[in-house]
Amino acid sequence: MDTKKFIDGQSKKAYEFFGNHPKDGGYIFRVFAPNAYKVELIGDFNDWQGQGLRKYRTGVFSANIKNAKKGDRYQYKLTTREGEIIKKLDPYAREMSVKENCSLVGDDDYDFKNKKVNKKPKNIYQVHLGSLLKDETFSFDKLIDHCVANNFDCISFLPVTEYENYKSYGYKSTGLFAFAGRYGSKIDFKEFIDKAHANNIGVIVELDIYEFDENPYFLDNFDGTNLYTYDFSDIKYNFYGGLNFDPNKNASRSYILSVVNYWLTEFNLDGIALANIENAIYWQGQEDRGINQNWVEFLEEIISIIHNNKAYAIAIFNGTYNLDLSFDYVYDLSFRNILRIMQKSPFERDNYKRDIQNLIIADNSKKVLGFSYVDAFLDEASLAMKMHGEDKIGQLKTLITFLYSLNSSKMIFMGDELASFKTFSVFDKTSFKTKIDKNLTFNDFYKDLTSLYKKEKALSSNESTTKLLDIGGYSIYAYIRTYKDKKVLIIINLTDLEYKIPSPYKLEELINTEALAYKGSGNVNGILNKNDFIKIRPFGSAIFKIKEDEL
Repeated sequence: MDTKKFIDGQSKKAYEFFGNHPKDGGYIFRVFAPNAYKVELIGDFNDWQGQGLRKYRTGVFSANIKNAKKGDRYQYKLTTREGEIIKKLDPYAREMSVKENCSLVGDDDYDFKNKKVNKKPKNIYQVHLGSLLKDETFSFDKLIDHCVANNFDCISFLPVTEYENYKSYGYKSTGLFAFAGRYGSKIDFKEFIDKAHANNIGVIVELDIYEFDENPYFLDNFDGTNLYTYDFSDIKYNFYGGLNFDPNKNASRSYILSVVNYWLTEFNLDGIALANIENAIYWQGQEDRGINQNWVEFLEEIISIIHNNKAYAIAIFNGTYNLDLSFDYVYDLSFRNILRIMQKSPFERDNYKRDIQNLIIADNSKKVLGFSYVDAFLDEASLAMKMHGEDKIGQLKTLITFLYSLNSSKMIFMGDELASFKTFSVFDKTSFKTKIDKNLTFNDFYKDLTSLYKKEKALSSNESTTKLLDIGGYSIYAYIRTYKDKKVLIIINLTDLEYKIPSPYKLEELINTEALAYKGSGNVNGILNKNDFIKIRPFGSAIFKIKEDEL
């Protein structure tokens, strides 16, 4: 590592220098604490008796420990210039014992056999790994098989870095270089990524890089100063009690740049999802407080690192994103508005016609639309439970059909493909298995719909276009998606009325939510000639191939 680059806030590989690394049969330890008077190392290898580190003019402290071995626990014991003694975790440690507030010696190398998936993510499966691991029958192989069967081409994991509070879902980390020990071995995780790539499935990991845990053993007051944080209390802490990284502090910059580069290179990831991006863009995450220009400029550096690793930069934005940063894709809450509409009674839904039409014709080609883990517990109800009235499965099929007919990439949270009626909790297990007939039937529909989505370029290509049709009616929408000479017609009925619409085309029905195979009424259309009536049942939807365009 170029120490000058690190001090200047430009290092992307600080993890290769700091932390603990094998040397001469033992390990060398290095830590950056420029304002500390003295740093000692305490751990299993010296019976927790202080062992002094040599200080260099750069602010780096280091020591060779001959008898340190893999798995040993350790801490840094720092003496500040004021004489205060503080104990700290190693910011660059790749393994930790959270309960003991200790870093661990060692790391595991892995040689990947398969290259990254060289394709844009179109159908993303969001996963909370901890909930899956609570199922004693879970294995990474089963996750891959499930994704293949359900036509997911990418898996996006909620944060898997080390964290203390289980209720935080992995956000607000206590060690951004460490794979969470509660999730098992990082070697197992790397092997899973390798197998996913062998099955042409990409892997994305969320990183929460704007904040860190307030645990006094971590980065706060690290060498007796605000080495990583803001100096002013009104912006040092965020709304949730975490501490904000200050992007003007060079130690923060090199740390964060190295974190991003580490996960991309060491885990061979296809993309990084930067979680809760509004926390960086706006001061304290609040738009009315204005744009944090320092973070915005720093984000462009981070995105550049992601692109240099031939990976995708994805932003997760809790709002409607209308900015112009260099992200490849943005997941925002555009589609949650549609979910809110589905929670209303049918006669109210026509009040939102303009909002729905605007979403249909909008250029969403750089957006990821769909549902996240929040939608699985918001309002204390799963996605399926949120549908208004009694016919929840029927309405969910139409909602999902609407999602997969728009010109965007998609994301759903685990369980949504099964129409789960269980409110998600990090304390409960999640399983791919179900014996409930309505869940299995919905999953059959989901598999057929996503297979169609993958097959029909008019539905899945970013180069396809959308034309909204005026067919009158109440809360019913028709539009054509076109890719080159291929055209499909989509009809979405959000109300409890039945429609018969004269067709201006010769049509072949590709999928209908009312098919008997999906426990519908069986009132489907099949092949239609021009001027035949298209039958659309209450809360029904259908997708047709246009065989002959005479308009």
